Amino acid sequence: MSRKLDWKWIAIGALIMVALNLAAGFVLALIIGPQIQDAPDAQVISLSGGQVAIVAVLSFLSFAIGGYIVGIRSAGRTILEPGISAAIAVLVGLVISGGFSILNLLVGAAIPFLAGLFGGWLGESHQSRRIVPPA
Repeated sequence: MSRKLDWKWIAIGALIMVALNLAAGFVLALIIGPQIQDAPDAQVISLSGGQVAIVAVLSFLSFAIGGYIVGIRSAGRTILEPGISAAIAVLVGLVISGGFSILNLLVGAAIPFLAGLFGGWLGESHQSRRIVPPA
């Protein structure tokens, strides 16, 4: 049984994930912003292992939470749509930052795609537990 992709939820998911990434960026600016401002050159910014971990966790959570929202709010099975939404959100970020290339997209979207799938799976499983079967 094949099902068509729900492009409405892909678009909504991409918007949600872009917004969540912007929010994560503001949080990161509060955490590591002073260190970046004090750097003599943008090329020599160095982050500690803990700071890199915070960046990675916030990024992963942005895409997983976005996937969860799509999974729980949309009708039907929506595991793939959040993953595609995450890849589109990465594409938007790369285009806005001027860092777009096919290689950057492929490398930069892999983990967000998986995080979106994971969040969509969690949302879908939560949605299916909330549905009460007819009597």
